[in-house]
Amino acid sequence: METVHFFLEGPGRETIAVTPVDEGEWHESQRTNDVRRAMIDEEGNIAEQTDKNGYRYQFRGRYGVWSLVVSD
Repeated sequence: METVHFFLEGPGRETIAVTPVDEGEWHESQRTNDVRRAMIDEEGNIAEQTDKNGYRYQFRGRYGVWSLVVSD
């Protein structure tokens, strides 16, 4: 079975390895019916999904929008 790796690519093409956050660990406010995902990096920083398709994320306290990259 192949392993899938997740990365977020940000401004300047900086790439950070991330893992999806389990829904039990992170809760989005209930203001919308949209399902939003989150990713977490090795330092514990959480990036929240900013688009409906799940390809754009933003870290709190970090500049710019980050793009999801999936690799096997």
